[in-house]
Order: sequence, then structure tokens, then C-alpha cells
Amino acid sequence: MSGVCGKEAWRVSLHGGHSSGYCDHAADPLADMLDAAVAAGMTVFGVTEHAPRVEEARLYDEERTLGWAVETLAALFSAYAAELDRLIPAYAGRLEVLKGFEAEMVPEDRYAVLTRGWRESLGFDYIVGSVHYVAGHIIDYTPDRFARAVEASGGPERACAAYFRNVAEMVLALRPEVVGHFDLIRRCFPDDTVVSIPAVRDAAREALAAVREAGTIVDVNTGGYRKGLGHPYPAPWIVEAARDLGIPMCFGDDSHSAAQVGAGIDEARRYLLAHGVREITRLRRGKGGLNRERVPLE
Repeated sequence: MSGVCGKEAWRVSLHGGHSSGYCDHAADPLADMLDAAVAAGMTVFGVTEHAPRVEEARLYDEERTLGWAVETLAALFSAYAAELDRLIPAYAGRLEVLKGFEAEMVPEDRYAVLTRGWRESLGFDYIVGSVHYVAGHIIDYTPDRFARAVEASGGPERACAAYFRNVAEMVLALRPEVVGHFDLIRRCFPDDTVVSIPAVRDAAREALAAVREAGTIVDVNTGGYRKGLGHPYPAPWIVEAARDLGIPMCFGDDSHSAAQVGAGIDEARRYLLAHGVREITRLRRGKGGLNRERVPLE
């Protein structure tokens, strides 16, 4: 099946496009990311920069070194939305660019209100809802920060279960179009020992039930390859469980550089087919907003 300019319609990413002008740990400018998406044969490319953190305590060390404050993050986020508005028309006919952002579950007491406010005031097409924090500590930044999350949770098993409970809560609170890297915490336990504990799997299944209730698309995130997991997020058993629940899925390259744009999509397609998934669901811009479109993988 073909998409934009005769390209393969399944060559899509709904999570990625993080760029150096707006993200301290990204490598290339936004226009370069979009050019890379065209070169990679993408049909739909959702750009989903990180939402700004609003608490000084949650600034990254690198951001502090750069002299950034929460006001800096807010200004950069607004500038990101404005630049994307200027760039999108330039790619018409070559690449369908969607304007999104990756929401976070912090601060816990008002993230949903903040997320809805950014979406409305800055005119975003959609949201990727992600969880990077457990017990108030970021889990995918440094080993020390992850250790704090484990300790605050009462041990590895409880930290994993808490992560999936957070995913369920976030999905039902935000009802995002896409849930990002559903089992991100697996990168912290690469041998899968902890995440295979029955109580953790039960929590993951409850999170999947929340995803189904919210009608959210699962991000088949190729960042898992870059993290040495051997396959995307989520794990095979979660893909199969989502398939059996009728939960839609779509690719996300989680790109933070032009070289990562589209990386792993071919492998992820084969991964889904190997686990009985025959189609993805992509988002397309329509007259009344975004539409969902089911696209076969073969």
C-alpha cells in the first residue's frame, strides 16, 4: 500500500523528531530532522518535542550547566510550536508532518491541566503520553537517579509495578492519542527478570486495559534497539497481549538526531509481523482534525 508520493504507507513515526534547538540532549535542528524523514521515505512524521518541566528541581544537570531555568523551557516550547507551524507547509506533498508533543506525568498534582492547556493554547495536533518518573524520581537519566526511584518505591519489583500503575493513571487522565515506550522501565532491567515477576506483569496488563479503555495507540518504539534490548518497546508478550485486546499500534523512532530518523522501522515491521500483528494505525490530518487510518504491513 502506498502513501505520500508512492511511498510505503506503513513507514510512519508518531513519536520522535526531538531537535537541538529545543531539547538539550538532541543533536540536530528541526528542519534537518524533517529533511531526514523525507530521505528515509517516511509518509507521516509526528514531531513530539518534550513538554516543558515547570519545577526547578526537575531540571537536568546539562540544562543547569547551560544556565536554563523553567522559564527557558517554557519559552523554547513556544518557539518550537511556532517553528513547526512555519515548517509544515514547506513539506506538503513530500511528507505529512504532524505537530505533537510528549507529555510527562509531572508535576503529579497538575500535569493533566498543564498538558491540556499547552495543547489548546499552542494548537497541537496530538499528544504522546509517556512516563519517565517513579516515586518522584526519573528512571532513564542516570543509574543513580534510577536507584533513588527503586529505593523510594521499596525495591525493584515495587518500582516496576509502580511504573505500570503510573502508565495506567496517565493514560486515563490525559487520554493521549499515543502512549510512548509502554515498558520503558525494561531498559533498567535488561535481563527481564524483574519485569517477568507475576505482580509486575499483572500491573502491565492493567495498564494495557487502561490503554484500551482510553482508545490510545501503543508506540512500537525503535529506541529499544538503540538501548540494546534486541527489539523495540514493548516486549513480545506485551505486543501479543495488545494484539489480543485489539489495541492499535504504530511505529515511533524516538529520534533525537537526524541519523536516528526512521531507524529500526523495517526491523520493527518484521517484529510485529512475527508476533501476529498485520497492521498499524497511523494518524492523518483531516478537515475536522486528526483521523485514524489502518495500514497493512504486508
